[in-house]
Amino acid sequence: MSYRVKLHVAALSQMKGLPEEALDAPILRTTDLVEEPWDARALYNDEPEFRMSTFGDFGVLYFKVDEAEELITILNVTWAG
Repeated sequence: MSYRVKLHVAALSQMKGLPEEALDAPILRTTDLVEEPWDARALYNDEPEFRMSTFGDFGVLYFKVDEAEELITILNVTWAG
């Protein structure tokens, strides 16, 4: 099963601020998550659909998995630089 990806407006705005060398990393990590969205750490025990994953040494993606809709919504992109 392949999930679709949607960028929340906040995440899109944050990605605009990433340096060029860091921009590929979250995109590559997201392509992995499309195939395996549960291959990431749950943020809350009682809400496992909210997850986080690092993208290389550059930062962290925060996202929500909607299994019924087969949708990953990227909520926040935090750059570690």
